[in-house]
Amino acid sequence: MAKIDHAAIRTSSYEDAQKFFEDVFDMHMWREIGEKPERKCWFREGIQLCEVSNINTEAENGYDHISIAVDSMEETMEKIKSYPVKTINDHWFSLPDGTRIELKLLANWKVND
Repeated sequence: MAKIDHAAIRTSSYEDAQKFFEDVFDMHMWREIGEKPERKCWFREGIQLCEVSNINTEAENGYDHISIAVDSMEETMEKIKSYPVKTINDHWFSLPDGTRIELKLLANWKVND
């Protein structure tokens, strides 16, 4: 059996991305390495941030999306309103650097979804 260990996300707004995952999803950073502009950090909940100088948001970023299970999609979508994100629908949005995020209900979450 295998499962995803983490999803690595490239970001040119490193501190903003850290704050976003901490505030919106209550994630906990456990490790950080490197120096600006090539820092990396890992959250216990499976997200890794990789700082880069520039990102072409019109180009493919090497992945399709990440999915995060939450207690309430409505509350989470309300929280993201204070961030510069683009809402796609009632459970999808994208970060300024092009990272697309899908929300799933934690109560319905299964390892093989």
